[in-house]
Amino acid sequence: MALIIIPVVFGWWFFIPLTLLAVYLIKLPYEIIAAALILDSVYYFGNSFVNKHLLTIFSFLLIIVAVFLNSKVHWRKII
Repeated sequence: MALIIIPVVFGWWFFIPLTLLAVYLIKLPYEIIAAALILDSVYYFGNSFVNKHLLTIFSFLLIIVAVFLNSKVHWRKII
C-alpha cells in the first residue's frame, strides 16, 4: 500500500527509491508490478508506449535484475 499511497501524495519519483528498498528488503517483490500499473494510470508521462508504461517497465527490469542476481548474490534474509 505504501508503494501506491506515498507516490500519489508526494510525487511519482518516490516510487523509484521505494521499489529499490522493497527489492532489497523482500528480495523478489512481484507486487511492485501491480503498484506500477496503478501509478501509470494515475500519472501522465506522454503518449508513446514507453512513456505510458514507464513505471511498469522500470518494475519489470528491476524484477529481472533481482531474479538474475538472486543466484549470484548472497541475500541476507531480512523479512
